Amino acid sequence: MILSTEFNYGSILFGTEKAIEVVANAGFEGLDYSMFDLKREDNPVNHDGYVKRMETFKHIADECGVCFNQTHAPFPSFKIDDEAYSKEVYPQLIRAIEATAILGAPHVVMHPQPVGDDSLQRNVEFFSALTPYCKQYGVKIALENLIAPSFFGNADELAALVDSLDSEYFTCLVDIGHASINGDAVEFLKGVGSRVTALHVHDNDGIHDSHNMPYNRKLNWGNICAALKEIGYKGDFTYEAGFYVRQFPVELVPAAYKMMAETGKYLMSLIK
Repeated sequence: MILSTEFNYGSILFGTEKAIEVVANAGFEGLDYSMFDLKREDNPVNHDGYVKRMETFKHIADECGVCFNQTHAPFPSFKIDDEAYSKEVYPQLIRAIEATAILGAPHVVMHPQPVGDDSLQRNVEFFSALTPYCKQYGVKIALENLIAPSFFGNADELAALVDSLDSEYFTCLVDIGHASINGDAVEFLKGVGSRVTALHVHDNDGIHDSHNMPYNRKLNWGNICAALKEIGYKGDFTYEAGFYVRQFPVELVPAAYKMMAETGKYLMSLIK
C-alpha cells in the first residue's frame, strides 16, 4: 500500500511538471493522474502530442522518486441520449488507456453509466468492447461506484458489473465519498469485499460530494479504516480530495498537500 493523491488543482496552479514535484516533496509516493476534465486545454487526451507529454511526466516522476499508481479517464464514459458525445469521447477513452500505460500505472478509473432497466447489460457490453485495448496496453479498468440512489450506487450493483467482466482486465474502485452519500461507506466496502483493489478517499457531510480531506467533514474514518482492514484491502490509499487544497492561497498549497500526506500516513497505519 502506498500513499497517493490526484493533483488536478495543483496542475492548474503550477503546471503538471511542477505539480509532480510539489506533491512528491509533500510526502506522497504515488500520483493519480487526471484526464477527466475535457474542458481543460492542456488535457492530453485532447491533443495529438499526448505521448510525449506522458513520457515527460513519467520522467519527472521517476526523478522525484514517485510513481503513477492510477489515472482517471474522461467521464461520462458514454451518454445514452447523446450519440455525438459518445462518439467523441470513445477514442479519448482509448487514448486514456494508452496514456496510463505510458505513465506506468496499472489501471485507469472509469465510471459506469446508469441507463435504466438494462444498465447492467449495457455497461457490460460497453466495457467489454474496451477489453482489446486493455490487453494491448497491459492496463486494467477500475470501475468506480456512482452516487446513490443512481444505478451502480450500491455495492451489489457494482459487484455485479465487476463480476460480469473479465477479471484480468477489470477491477473495482470504491469512492469513499460517493459510498457515503445516501448510504454507508462501511457497509459498501463490506458488500464489495475483496473485489476492491483501489480507492478514492475523501470526506463529506453525507449529502454533498465535497471532496474534502478526512477529518474535515463528518465521515467516521476509524470505522472506514477498520472496514478496509476487515476486507483485507491491499491496494493503495489514494486521495481524491482536491477541494481541500482549493481553499488555500497558492502560497499555502504545498503545505496543504503536506497536511494531506501526514493525515494519509496516519489513516494507512489504522488499515495495516
